[in-house]
Amino acid sequence: RLQLVSTMMACSRMLPLVAFVGLAILAESANFLKSGLVSENDVKTSLDAELAAGSADSARLAALEDALRKTYTALPKNTAGNLGHQAVRYVLHRLFVQRNGWFIRGLEPNNETWHDVSQPHALNEWVPSYLQGLLEQRMGERGTNLQELVALAASLEDLIDKEAIGRLETAYEIHQFKRASTLSRDEVLEVVSTYYVNFLLAGNFAADSRSDAIQKTNRFANRYTGWDEASQWLHKTLAPHLKPESDDVDKTFDFAAVSRMVEDIGEKYYNFNDVECRDLKHVLGNMEGFKAGRVRLSQFYKKALYSHWNFNEKVDYLRVLGALDESDPQSPQVITSNYIMARPNCLESSNLYAVCCRNECEDLMGHLESQVGNSMADPQQIAELVAALPSDTVTAPRELPASLLGRLDQVAANNGGQVPLHGRLFAQWMHHAYPRECPYPHEVGSTSPQTPDEWMAQTGESDSQASQAEMQAAVDADTCASTDGPGDCGDSESAELPWSANEELLVAHPRAPSPQVADEVEDSQVLPKHPVLGATLARDIAVAGGLLAFLALDYKRTPSRGSLKKKDEDVEKRIYNEGRFGWRSVIGFIAFVFLIHAFDLLDTALFACALCGGVGALVVRYVVEKKLTQPLAVEQLKCCGV
Repeated sequence: RLQLVSTMMACSRMLPLVAFVGLAILAESANFLKSGLVSENDVKTSLDAELAAGSADSARLAALEDALRKTYTALPKNTAGNLGHQAVRYVLHRLFVQRNGWFIRGLEPNNETWHDVSQPHALNEWVPSYLQGLLEQRMGERGTNLQELVALAASLEDLIDKEAIGRLETAYEIHQFKRASTLSRDEVLEVVSTYYVNFLLAGNFAADSRSDAIQKTNRFANRYTGWDEASQWLHKTLAPHLKPESDDVDKTFDFAAVSRMVEDIGEKYYNFNDVECRDLKHVLGNMEGFKAGRVRLSQFYKKALYSHWNFNEKVDYLRVLGALDESDPQSPQVITSNYIMARPNCLESSNLYAVCCRNECEDLMGHLESQVGNSMADPQQIAELVAALPSDTVTAPRELPASLLGRLDQVAANNGGQVPLHGRLFAQWMHHAYPRECPYPHEVGSTSPQTPDEWMAQTGESDSQASQAEMQAAVDADTCASTDGPGDCGDSESAELPWSANEELLVAHPRAPSPQVADEVEDSQVLPKHPVLGATLARDIAVAGGLLAFLALDYKRTPSRGSLKKKDEDVEKRIYNEGRFGWRSVIGFIAFVFLIHAFDLLDTALFACALCGGVGALVVRYVVEKKLTQPLAVEQLKCCGV
């Protein structure tokens, strides 16, 4: 289902338009599904170019740095003063969601279970992790500084542009143009319209000729409710590029100029999508009951049964998306802010990203970060800032309720008297302060941002949508729901939003809790688990054990003082070999350490310790043994008449 145009959002939340069989015939036709796919070499090349970027790209990099600086400054740093692994992913995710409405595949929260790991290259969710891994491999364990973070962001933009250019090349091919061709204004509109329809169809468009493409585009326009608005937005976006210079009415456009047009489509489409998101938010807001930012599940389904709105996701799917509040099992409710940003309401327009409704809470967080300028803040300072900060549905200035201030003090108590701005508890507090803008932060691993197809593939379900019978059963089971308006249980329904005391932080802050809350903090403080921490520790222990075994074997092989007293037919040769043995061991040991480090079996610290300690031990032992063996060797040489 694609929320693409305002008329469509107001009239019907349609099934995916790829159901148009005539548009999805891929055999023997030029299609976009494999256009612009990113390879590992593309990722390496892009990162190299951005790390070495000079003045030629300085304006773009400076703009990215400005966009990243506030969040970078406010995020917690590691001991080297840089961002750690998870913090880098967090800030990149926020950047692209905030700027373009892009949910980069592989950067979403809890993305560990999003896609089938048996097919890691089926979609390009591997790209961010691979890109970040390349940088960390080069920079070691010191973390990522602001300039390197800019390079990562620029590299992701480069790869997204590469995909767009690859799909534009396919559009050129369909219209029988070569990349070196120069196009007239009308030809540009034809080619870009084909590209745009494919963009709206998430790459599921194919045509074998220009006439075929025009025919299918016209069919799409006729059957797609709201095409007029979508087409108007496209022409408005292209107008600055197509505007003739002075009297040059016969202006032509090369491939580079058309490339800039399609890049603009991807980068600016979120502005058009925001209109649909606001419409969806308004409709759900009118369905609220007593709980702010909540819609009773019965009301949610009733809207689908008796209107054009298809609010019909299954309960199990809503739960996986994190859009279901089941704090009261007898009265499940849809969390509107979580639902609006959920994958069913995204346009899967790229292999690298999906266009989703922007997280309005990011704008609020950006303001707090700029004012605080740190990762930690005093609860009183936060309360003053939030009381003066309005949102789309919250007016300011306002007086914060005592219960909300108490929750803020609780967050501070759990973190040594200061509030970490990038922890789960503060995100939960922001949800209470702005329930219609800030999503409820579920605990790590409890939700997954899956598309309907991904959820069905994982669960084996044949459909992500509830049947009419299932929806009607949910409506009938809710005896509290009003028949004429929002869900209403009178005084028995509490307006209190759920609260969980479990904390999760990007980086654990040093804290010294007071004795009276120490036990409570210990019970509630739950840091996110690093998936490879146990494996890394086991690996390091195994490697260290192997190094010790190597040294023990080396020592055992060295001849003892007693063995040198025995007769030997070739004493001179034996002593010569024994003199060389220690140095051969040193060289072999060094080679062994370098080898296992090259295979990433030793981190930098363990590598340095193993190299310095091992070589030092071998050299000391060699010197000692040489002093011991030298008089014995001389004695044997004398007795043998040498």
